[in-house]
Amino acid sequence: MNERLLLLLPHRQMVFTFPKVLRVFFRHDRRLYGEVSKLIYRMIQSFSHAAAGRKIQSAAVIAYASAGEFARWNPHVHGIFLEGGFDREGRFVHVPSLDLIKLSQYFRTSVVAFFLKRTLINQLLARNMLDWTHGGFSVDSSVKIAATSSKSREALAQYIARPPMSLKKMLVEQHAASVLYRSEYNPYFHTNSKLFPATAFLVEVLQHLPDASARLIRRYGLSSSRSRGTWSRKPHLLRLAPEGGKEQDQQEATRRLAEAHQDSQDQSVSAKESRAAWARLLAKVYEVDPLRCARCGSQMRVLAVITDPQQVRRILLHLIKTGVAPPGLQLA
Repeated sequence: MNERLLLLLPHRQMVFTFPKVLRVFFRHDRRLYGEVSKLIYRMIQSFSHAAAGRKIQSAAVIAYASAGEFARWNPHVHGIFLEGGFDREGRFVHVPSLDLIKLSQYFRTSVVAFFLKRTLINQLLARNMLDWTHGGFSVDSSVKIAATSSKSREALAQYIARPPMSLKKMLVEQHAASVLYRSEYNPYFHTNSKLFPATAFLVEVLQHLPDASARLIRRYGLSSSRSRGTWSRKPHLLRLAPEGGKEQDQQEATRRLAEAHQDSQDQSVSAKESRAAWARLLAKVYEVDPLRCARCGSQMRVLAVITDPQQVRRILLHLIKTGVAPPGLQLA
């Protein structure tokens, strides 16, 4: 996020928490997070429009976290929000602060209405939750990141994507079959450490295991995948993109030119279907462009896609003979 996504502009972290009576629903239906994160982004957008006096296009990265301290079940939402946005003329409108009291009230009303519409709560509970003096809903926006603070952006990005437990805080006592978890003093537990039986510790941690297809981090506005692909055509965004983002835009532009050149030539169906997709996935995982020559740095293009097992085996055997076989490959 810091190297490729977050614009070189002021950002703020916001944390949204829910009352205990609603937390159980997130345990049994993890899809609720996606809908609530959309609700939160639209809410921040509405407040930003009002503060700016006109519609502006902003950006946000919203992450779902299910764990509180000592792996306690405490679903909440972290978000990195751009402080403001761009108007239709491409000018940045800085919105350094929002009315936190009104924002918290609107957050409570919106979430209660959402759960009521989903028939997860009834009218009586909804009215009571809106009348509670201490409703359990909270919005925190105390952490702000300056445009020039790269280290702070990186630390914040790591923080919102952190796992529910830290190995540095764990001490496994094998002889007692227990786990001692140490942390800063927690006012809820009135302690800075907690001792778990080994099986109880596993139960606490495994409740945070996400579904196989779960998306825990979502991007909205200018940070979304669709908008991110248009940065190269918008100078006012490209000049504020991090260095990794500019490099990615250049690679994407080169790839599009290469694909256009390929489309003008005769290709087999298999080559058309497979071109560049694998390269983008490898670049995303290993942060290395496989279509860029390691020797001269020039952009390469796919000439053929070989799927015949016998032909692949012959090529691999030849690589072994020449001493440049892939690591770990052993063929007779």
